[in-house]
Amino acid sequence: MIYIYLESFRCHTETDELGSDEPYMIVAAVDLRSSVNVQGISIPIPASRVFVYGAFGDVDEQETHQAPFQSFWGLFGEERTLPNPDDAIFLAALMEWDDGNAHALRNIVAGSVNSALLASLGVTDRATRVGLVLQAFNSAIQTPTGGPSTDEWIGLGQEVRFTREDIVLAETGNPARRSLRYRGDGGDYTLTFAARNRGQAAWRFCGPCRSLFFDGAAGKGVCPAGGGHAAAGWTFYLPHGAAGPSGGQWDRRFCDRCFAMFWAGDPANQGRCPAGGAHNRQGYSFVLPHDHNGPGQEQWRFCDRCRVMFWNGQPDKGRCVAGGGHNAQGFNFRLDYTP
Repeated sequence: MIYIYLESFRCHTETDELGSDEPYMIVAAVDLRSSVNVQGISIPIPASRVFVYGAFGDVDEQETHQAPFQSFWGLFGEERTLPNPDDAIFLAALMEWDDGNAHALRNIVAGSVNSALLASLGVTDRATRVGLVLQAFNSAIQTPTGGPSTDEWIGLGQEVRFTREDIVLAETGNPARRSLRYRGDGGDYTLTFAARNRGQAAWRFCGPCRSLFFDGAAGKGVCPAGGGHAAAGWTFYLPHGAAGPSGGQWDRRFCDRCFAMFWAGDPANQGRCPAGGAHNRQGYSFVLPHDHNGPGQEQWRFCDRCRVMFWNGQPDKGRCVAGGGHNAQGFNFRLDYTP
């Protein structure tokens, strides 16, 4: 399962605007496989969302800027499969911000894309359908949303097209990249998009107990310090089902009672859960990278008393259900994160 996102952009030449550029990007993502159930009958109705990246301030020529991580596939920021890239449409345009409203423009574009998708339900040829949606996208992009100086387009919409080979590469945890060039309003830019399997998101650091727990549900589990876990800091992305580029240790699991990440590799010892008894493993089998020189936060360690993963980067070792602080043993895990 992968994420697809704007990774970076490079300003080769600034636009004709006074001062530094303030670009933003509008991206539309369409899932052509989507359907709705009407009285027990599945009717194919594509689903779509439109995203804004930026505006980015103080952009000068010959600069490359990294975009904050925001996945447009899956449509709601989740990891999602895409076995056949022809089952999705991704369109991207580049704007220069003046006195307009990027989020108002996003809503206008979203309405136009949805209308075009509904109007083209009977179209079976993908290229024709992409053309119709792109026409609606570009018409909407040129809608003024403010004044007296309206936003200018540096480049109207283009399709971001990944191949099957790209998706296979992305599923290994290595990024597959596609770049688009935009020239207009005097400016010249390259946008780079990436597809990559980063793993499951919503894993967080708990401030009171220092453990790694799943924060993607309404409940917050059971914290050894009392009550539910309290999320702090970054969001971590954890590979599962297969090792990423840095390898890793298997059998890290989610406990559906306390919500912590624990090591389940010893059937005779499933640790101690603050909800009582042993941990209860559910869901994915995570493969967590350790002792590597790649990106990520290190000092995530295994506690040999309760078996959870905790952060060992401070003198305070948190709260262990076995009493006192956690006790670090084994590998030094380095985990991928987004601030």
